[in-house]
Amino acid sequence: MDVKGSITNLELFDVLKFLEISKKTGVLNLRFENFAAKLFIEEGMLYFLSISDNNILEKLVVKLLNMSKQEYLQVLEKYRTYYKTTAGFDIYFLKSDTIPKAKEHEFTSNYISDTLNYILFLTNGEFAFDEKPLPDVINFAQPMNLSPILMGCKKRRDELAVMAKIIPSKNYVPIIVTNRSGNLRPLSLTPAIWNVLSLVNGKENINQILALSVENDFFVFKTLYNLLQSGYIKLEPPRNETAKVYDIVSSIKKILREQLGSKADKVPVDFNGLNKGDKQSLIKVTQDIERYVYMFIDDKKAAKIDYLLKQLLMSI
Repeated sequence: MDVKGSITNLELFDVLKFLEISKKTGVLNLRFENFAAKLFIEEGMLYFLSISDNNILEKLVVKLLNMSKQEYLQVLEKYRTYYKTTAGFDIYFLKSDTIPKAKEHEFTSNYISDTLNYILFLTNGEFAFDEKPLPDVINFAQPMNLSPILMGCKKRRDELAVMAKIIPSKNYVPIIVTNRSGNLRPLSLTPAIWNVLSLVNGKENINQILALSVENDFFVFKTLYNLLQSGYIKLEPPRNETAKVYDIVSSIKKILREQLGSKADKVPVDFNGLNKGDKQSLIKVTQDIERYVYMFIDDKKAAKIDYLLKQLLMSI
């Protein structure tokens, strides 16, 4: 039996719970605004998932493997140049010999957990369950019970609801407090927390810090919340829309100049489309650029530009 619908009307949490209780076998296809995902389920257990957005994979590679971001990007570009897409890259990466045997289980478990927690919090998208035997391509994965992951997600949701009362928007800019005073909550500054704190420079907003950190988004957001409650940082309101639009345009132009040199001026893109500063306008501009570079620029360079623009899109 095939099941499909809108995540807006039926939460993904409830869809997965139904598949688990019913002990279904098949592929749950998800489509969101900027990416797609597949969840491979057998007898109600999660075997693996694949997502076309590679931000989570990149963070885990830098954090857990002896591999630089540049080395990772080279592997991604090679895949993108050949397949013309990032869909399936995570499966390709996990089936390669890149991950040491001793770290395979830890890496795969972290990837599944972080990715599932990410998509479970999305509220706009479509789902369709295709009931069929699982493809042989995921024979490297180990089955996971969905219940603990779903319960952990519910706990995170409750925590985020509390934190959102103190941090109302991810567009706020954290600022380090130089003179802490008063009856403040103590905080143990572990290396991971220090890594987050080091990204607080008074310029990047929370969305940008989430994109820069190698830690998962929930850890970063919770760390910023705890740093705020402990008096290590304070929050400045979001900058005005004019400054925001200027930063977006500047970042796109910088990417084009770095990758194309003098040819950047020939890219036929209307930056006036960003006059409202909304995400839809940004998506249209980046799509116009992507269409042009894939038509007139060599595949390797076009893949790099496409990747950088998608990274920029995630920071807004």
